[in-house]
Amino acid sequence: MSAVAEILGVSRSNLHARATGSAKPRRRYHKAQDAAVVPLITALVNGRVKVGQMAAQNVATLGLG
Repeated sequence: MSAVAEILGVSRSNLHARATGSAKPRRRYHKAQDAAVVPLITALVNGRVKVGQMAAQNVATLGLG
């Protein structure tokens, strides 16, 4: 089992738990819980200056345009 764990890049204990079925399954992801924060994150991202805008501002500031 050590060789398999090394090849897969996981710990032996993790591999053993998965092989014997004693590993707890992950909980499902609930997107409904994100409904409150998605508009806040969207507003933050939309408010940021984009890379193209920064380049245009730098060109204008340096008088290279």
